[in-house]
Amino acid sequence: MTTTTAEADPVTHPASPNATMSAVSHRAFDPLTADPRKRTAYRLDPYAREGLDLFRSAGDRAWLYTTTFVVLKPDAVAGRRGGLVLDILEEEGWKPFAARPFTFDPVLTREIWRYQFNAASRQRIAVVDHLLGSSPSLLVLLRDTRRVDGLPASVRLTAAKGAADPQAAHARDLRTRFGRVNGLFNFVHTADEPADLVRELRLFCYRTGTAWLRTALTTAPPSAGEECPARSLLAGLEADVTAHDLDSAQSLTRLAARSDVWGGLARAHGTRDAVHRWLSALGEAALPSGSARWDVLSVLTEWIDCNEPGVAPLLATVSATDWRKEA
Repeated sequence: MTTTTAEADPVTHPASPNATMSAVSHRAFDPLTADPRKRTAYRLDPYAREGLDLFRSAGDRAWLYTTTFVVLKPDAVAGRRGGLVLDILEEEGWKPFAARPFTFDPVLTREIWRYQFNAASRQRIAVVDHLLGSSPSLLVLLRDTRRVDGLPASVRLTAAKGAADPQAAHARDLRTRFGRVNGLFNFVHTADEPADLVRELRLFCYRTGTAWLRTALTTAPPSAGEECPARSLLAGLEADVTAHDLDSAQSLTRLAARSDVWGGLARAHGTRDAVHRWLSALGEAALPSGSARWDVLSVLTEWIDCNEPGVAPLLATVSATDWRKEA
């Protein structure tokens, strides 16, 4: 009997009436998120599914509650905020114990923020790849030495980090203490809760290597006086990037002295209402190299609107209050 292509290929074979749309258990994400919508979405997400396979044992799952991560983005490297970020995190009880550099590309960016990018403005989308692709970032694993109310490490860090919108910031928010400049120059990315650790660490492992994470799962806490490699790795990244003040006004002044397209824009169109001209140039002209690249990015990140008005992300940030309700 001859077998047709559809019969031989499981990808194209029609599903039976009793088939499910997910190979992941209905309850798999229940202990990892306080958001019912996320439980449903992540059962259908290939990265979340693969991430669950990285955390098979009970000990691995416990790790997701005591551990989280921070990504020091390229703006933290250029703006020399990485050391300050690590200092403040340690002061607040998040102890770095493993680190690995990696580089964002447009696909990784969109997959990490897959459930939020629907609300990103076209202006933000136009700028973010240039920003995140400017240099390597540093992924730093953090152990929470100060568990509060039984909250997972990632949830406690999300609560302490504060709102993404600078207009909603408070003086004690970590983002404010890090010296956040604007909506994109905020220096760090963290996972909201354990379900996001599962999904995002799977994505980052495509760059850092899965063996590195498996080793970290069994790494003993650093002993007194033992230094995490995060600071030496950060110093290496900073050595390759000229320090920048990330000041949009000073950046405009410096750009105005240039003879290229960016100099012309700075001289003739140096106000926020001309941002569309700058974005048009961004789509046609290469960014300058070195410090001038950060001059252009400083201006653009200060002027753009980050979000589409009236558009909510597919999955909103889960709060500590949501987790306390689940307890």
